[in-house]
Amino acid sequence: MATQHRVYLVPGFFGFTQLGDKETERIAYFQNVPRLLEQRFKERGIDARVHALASSPTSGLGPRAHDVFREMARTANEDDAQLHLVGHSTGGLDARSVVSPRMAREAPDFVKRVRSVVSISTPHYGTPLASFFHEGHVGKTLLRYLWLFTFFTLHRKVMPLRTAVLQACYWLVLRSEDAKLPPTLFNQIFRLTADLSEQEREELIRFFSQVGENQELIHDLMPASTRAFNANTPDREDVRYGCVVTGAPPPRPRLPLLPTPHALLQGIFAFLYAKSAPRSRELQVPGFTAAQSQALQDVLGRNFESRSDGIVPSRSQVWGEVIHVALGDHLDVAGHFDQPPEYISWLSSGSHFQEPQFQALWERVIDFTVGGGATVHPGT
Repeated sequence: MATQHRVYLVPGFFGFTQLGDKETERIAYFQNVPRLLEQRFKERGIDARVHALASSPTSGLGPRAHDVFREMARTANEDDAQLHLVGHSTGGLDARSVVSPRMAREAPDFVKRVRSVVSISTPHYGTPLASFFHEGHVGKTLLRYLWLFTFFTLHRKVMPLRTAVLQACYWLVLRSEDAKLPPTLFNQIFRLTADLSEQEREELIRFFSQVGENQELIHDLMPASTRAFNANTPDREDVRYGCVVTGAPPPRPRLPLLPTPHALLQGIFAFLYAKSAPRSRELQVPGFTAAQSQALQDVLGRNFESRSDGIVPSRSQVWGEVIHVALGDHLDVAGHFDQPPEYISWLSSGSHFQEPQFQALWERVIDFTVGGGATVHPGT
C-alpha cells in the first residue's frame, strides 16, 4: 500500500489563507501553490493532500505555533499519513517550533508523524528590518494606522467621499488592465475595497482587528530575539530540515518622471531592501558548510552575504539542507510575481522571477518532502 502524505503550508507575517469571496478576485497567501503541488503529486502518482493553514497575522511566535496545532488538528487525525510542514517567512519558524522537543508536552500526538520541515525565505537568525520597525515603535504605529484606516473604511458604510475615491481608483485599475499593465498590490487592494460584499467586509474587519490587537511578532523577528528562539528550539532528530533561500538583485536608485504605482512599489522595495541590512553586525549567523556556501554562491554570487530578498537577508535563511536557491524577492516564491493574469506581483524587485522558476522551486520542495530526497539543489 502506497504511503499517504499531508503537506501543510504555513503562512508568514500577516498570515491568512485567502481574502475575498469571488474566485476571480481572491487574494491567497500561497497564490497557486496548492494547485501546482496537487497537480505534480498526481503526475508522480503520489498520494498526498495539501492544506493551506491560517495563523494569527502579527501575534508572537508562541501563539502562532498553537495556531498551527489547531489548524492541523482539523485534518491530521483523519488517517495515519506522514506529515510535512512547509513554512514561508515566519511560517518556517512556526514549523520548527511545532516539531521542537520544547513543545513536546503541548503538541498533539499527530505531530510525531511529521517527517520533514521546509522553510522558505525564513529569518532563522532574524532580520534587521524588524529591529528598524521595532525601534521607537515605528512598526507598531504603522500597523495600528493600517488597522484603524481599514477598520473605519470598512465599518462605516455611508461615507460618500470615501466611496467616490475608491470607485475612482477601481475605475483606474480596470483601465490599467485594459491597457495590459501588470497587476500590483494597489490593484488588488482597490479591487477588494471598492466593491465589497458583506462577507468580505466582515472577513477583512476580523483580519485587521487582529492586526490592531497584537504586534508582538515584530519583536520576535529581531536578530536578538531569534537567537533566544534558536537556543530554546532545537531540531528533532527524526525530522529532516531543508530550506529555500531567496535573494533579489540590489535595487538601483531611479528618479521616475511620473509618480506611477509601479515606481512607488520600486521605491518601497528599495527602502525595505536597505533596511533589511544584509551585512548588519546585528546578524550573528554561524559558518556555513561547504555545500551550503556553494549553493548560495552558484546563484547569488560570491558576495551572497550582501544579498537580501527585500525583507530577510539571504544568509539568515539557511537552516538544514539547502534544497534550492532562487533569484527572487520575498513574495515571489509564494506565488506573487509579475506574470499576469494568473499571478499577482506585490513587490517590484526586478528579479524577473516567473512561472518556470516558481515551478522549479516547488519541484525541489516535493523532492525533499514526499519525494524523500535530501539532495542539495543549488539553483534554479
